[in-house]
Amino acid sequence: MSEIKKRAPLADRLRKGLVEGIEFARGERELVTATVPAGKTFTGDEVTAIRTRRRLSQAQFAKLLAVSIKTLQSWEQGVRKPSKPTMRLLQIFDAPEEFRSVLAVHETSAEYSGERKEGR
Repeated sequence: MSEIKKRAPLADRLRKGLVEGIEFARGERELVTATVPAGKTFTGDEVTAIRTRRRLSQAQFAKLLAVSIKTLQSWEQGVRKPSKPTMRLLQIFDAPEEFRSVLAVHETSAEYSGERKEGR
């Protein structure tokens, strides 16, 4: 079993953040940034097009999105609209390249936020 990293005390994390901020202001440090694309809504035809481009059946795509086939069919027919979180998933499936920097995992970000790397 892997060792679970203990989260640093708040004062230490704040001090580290301030030091990094000062280093950035002096031009001594580059910050890791990621731009999140604006949310988008999809029509039924667009949902169908995403699924088709991914070469998935309705059953496969519904399972991937954790919805019933009937729900997916209602979206594709334009009877209902997906929720905002599902719209975001559709957006990621539609244009994954726009989300590369956001979805990339950086060792320092996991360490800084105190997240456990394994066993979570």
